[in-house]
This record gives sequence, structure tokens and C-alpha cells, in this order.
Amino acid sequence: MSGTSDDLLLDAAALAPGDDVLVLGGGTLVFGAHDRIGDGWVYVVRSQVGELEELLDEAHGTGSAGVAYLVGETPVLPLPDAAVAAAVGRIVVGSAAVRDAACELHRVLQPGGRLSLAASDGQAAGELQAALGAAGFLAGEAAPVGDETLVTARRP
Repeated sequence: MSGTSDDLLLDAAALAPGDDVLVLGGGTLVFGAHDRIGDGWVYVVRSQVGELEELLDEAHGTGSAGVAYLVGETPVLPLPDAAVAAAVGRIVVGSAAVRDAACELHRVLQPGGRLSLAASDGQAAGELQAALGAAGFLAGEAAPVGDETLVTARRP
């Protein structure tokens, strides 16, 4: 694998023009997703309003339209059922909340939706894969990328 971890996360999600995408986190993932989907929407979820304000300022500075900023957390996503074709980002593993987050991701992804998440290491990736499997995702892969492990899965 080559490229930045953000590029690899986006590549693994197989984003296509017109897709609506959930980004957990921000920064280059937001703008990388936006560049790949064209007329689709990028929904950015962050828990802190200040973080969203910084991302919004950056989006305005680059002229990026089609980016929505939502306050929330992965265990309770502020989106309707089957709202997005793909979800990408980084997720904290190691708490009971990861099971709730996996169920929420399953809820907001469309059937056939793709998931590409970075975990802090191989052990966290294993926990994430187990939670995703329990939530109903089809088995994906886990591959080390720099200091992180990339986990992919698909919603049936």
C-alpha cells in the first residue's frame, strides 16, 4: 500500500461521483472525499462545535460546497436510516461504545454501503472487526498502514 493513510481510507471506501459520504473526523478526509464524489454530499460529524467551526472556515476558504457539518458522536449519529453510501474516518476502540457505534454505522449506511475506518493498532482493529460483525456487517479486511490499521467492511 502506498499513499497517505487518509488517501488509503478514501480508496478503500471506493467513493464514486454522486455518493453521499459520512466522515468521522475532518481535515483532509473531508476535502479528499469531496473531491472524489463531486455532486454528492459529505457529512462531517464531530462532537465539539469549535471543531466544526474550524472545518467550516476551512471549507469556505477553499470554496467547498456540498459539505454539511453535524454535531454528534458515532454511537448516536445525527442522520436518517440509509443516508450514506460510504463512511470513512477514525474511531476510538476499547469501550462498550464501539458496539453502539457499529450499530449506528450499519443504520446510516445504505444496503451495499462501504465502511473504511482506521484503528490505532492491530488489537483495536480486531475489536472493531468483532463489533462490526456483531452489528451485521460483512467481513472486511484489516491491514496495517503506518501507525494505524485500516479496517474495511460492507453492509449487506
